[in-house]
Amino acid sequence: MYQDQSVAVVMPVHNEEHHVERAIKRVPNFVDLIVAVDDGSTDDTWRVLSRITDRRLTKLRHDRNTGVGAATKTGYRHCLNARADLIAVMDGDGQMDGRDLFRLLERALNGAEYVKGNRFLDSESIGCMPRHRYIGNRFFSWLARRAASFDHNLDAHCAYTVIQHQALDRLVLDDLYDRYGFPTEMFFAACRAGLAVECVPVRTLYGDEVSGINPFTAVPAILFLIARNYVRRRFSAASWERRHPCLPAFEIRISPLRRELWERPADSDACVPRAPQAAFERCQPEAIHHHLEA
Repeated sequence: MYQDQSVAVVMPVHNEEHHVERAIKRVPNFVDLIVAVDDGSTDDTWRVLSRITDRRLTKLRHDRNTGVGAATKTGYRHCLNARADLIAVMDGDGQMDGRDLFRLLERALNGAEYVKGNRFLDSESIGCMPRHRYIGNRFFSWLARRAASFDHNLDAHCAYTVIQHQALDRLVLDDLYDRYGFPTEMFFAACRAGLAVECVPVRTLYGDEVSGINPFTAVPAILFLIARNYVRRRFSAASWERRHPCLPAFEIRISPLRRELWERPADSDACVPRAPQAAFERCQPEAIHHHLEA
């Protein structure tokens, strides 16, 4: 529990036999539930998971590799069924520092519905990121910001996140992309759903991990997700204007009327109507009395 809120961590894992145990050890003690989803690993990842005795750990397994997005969604669904109040994602490669989790939780408790970690905001550790990854992440984050009309600093591909239960329940998980690029896809989905999205600094950790990312497939996938969201957003805005063509003109005409009806007297802090009080008195409304192991 964290400030009387139950906390769950989803951990998608694929071929991380050398790192998954360390990743689980980095999860803070205040976390109530850890859901590790083995996404069809072909090494000894499942055997390593099976020997971990952490009582908070629930192990789920995909028969075949379906993608990090699919694994994360499996974990999300389990956490929704477990009725966790706050649901985090920490990858199974151990590159996320559990000491940063409280920052994301605090921001969620202060009203943010979806909180993303941002490695660029931590000036002390961002230098640990290899230069080619830094440039790539910066570029794609800039594109994602533009595609979503997001005004704040963004680390689009950082998967270290926290989402409120009720916010996650508003998303249609089946519609989200299953493979590499899922953090960017989740960010877009949160923006389209109108969630309050905020970012907090998190540390950059790199060890002896060997990246399995193929740039010839990953880069086109990210560009596709960004372009698709841009088109969706533009189409949605255009569709709304076509359905309600009078709304912009109506807003222009109604604004002066609102100013005429309400003014702030010089000798009072209260806003009072200029229309006759009797008219308001006459109009008073009536009171409305897979495989699962734990």
